[in-house]
Amino acid sequence: MRLLAIAAAAGIAVPGATLAAPEEPDKQRRVLLVVDDPADPFIGRIRAEVALLGVEVIMRAPQGPIEASARSEHAVAAIRMLPSRRGVEVWMADETSGRSLIRQVVVDETPRGPNENLIALQTAELLRTGLFPRPAPQASQPVDAPPVIVTPAPPRASGESQLVSGVGLLYGGGDAGPAWQVGLAVQRFWNERFGFAISVSAPFHRGTMSGPEGTADVGAVTVGPEALARFEAAQGRLFMTTGLGAALVAVLATGHPRDEASAQLMSSFSTAYTGLGYARLTLGWKLSRWFHAGVNVAAGTTTARVQIRFAGTRAGEWGMPVLAAGLFAGVGWH
Repeated sequence: MRLLAIAAAAGIAVPGATLAAPEEPDKQRRVLLVVDDPADPFIGRIRAEVALLGVEVIMRAPQGPIEASARSEHAVAAIRMLPSRRGVEVWMADETSGRSLIRQVVVDETPRGPNENLIALQTAELLRTGLFPRPAPQASQPVDAPPVIVTPAPPRASGESQLVSGVGLLYGGGDAGPAWQVGLAVQRFWNERFGFAISVSAPFHRGTMSGPEGTADVGAVTVGPEALARFEAAQGRLFMTTGLGAALVAVLATGHPRDEASAQLMSSFSTAYTGLGYARLTLGWKLSRWFHAGVNVAAGTTTARVQIRFAGTRAGEWGMPVLAAGLFAGVGWH
């Protein structure tokens, strides 16, 4: 994990704007948190660390530039979340003149960041050194400026597990219409890129196939392993996962005779088995650190076509190719 702290010290005065000096020497300093959601745990973590400095912490909704909001609240510093949520922007003013003293960004750019605890600690340390500077050394005892040291956050636990559920359409590429499926998969990633999954799906509304003697409801139960490769955007919460899988398929068919057919024909149920190989593409969005959702599409082929017969007459086939599309949601944990 890599923490980037990019600072730009600016002494640019804003015309006609000064920071009100405290009325009393011991008046408590104010630090402003500019937040959209006061209940955000990330903001709560930063507020807790800053409050330990002994300053008064206030929260306000964003209104215009950060420095203008700070001056209107008579705050000596202001903090606001970056749009990417990978860090914060810190603004600080000279308490006497009101001029902008420092503007700095504390951000975690690692692909699986941010580390909220480390960002909160770095933000509090930046305010501590700016608001409570050490006395300048005497001229008779010059000392060298201390080096700037950035300590990386401890590495995350290797590996991640996910439980993913989904719903979508499965089309057997034959004479039957698509079936509505529900699916469940357990995924395990060894690192940030590669993993595997065991998935199962079953129909809750089968497709329909018509023949001379009647109709058949056709669906498929699938279960098998899948190799995964995940790619995450450098910024933001988007990710893409590709997969190659194999599955055992049980094709379920239930025949229903037409009303005008022979009275000797009755509804019947049968099952046939085949193998399936497929490729899958998933596009997802991380709604939080542990919850994500998105869409996926898959294409594959069975090892052999499954023939559907009713009353000895061919009604149609299933398989070659097999197409699927659906929505999914999942939870993950380390």
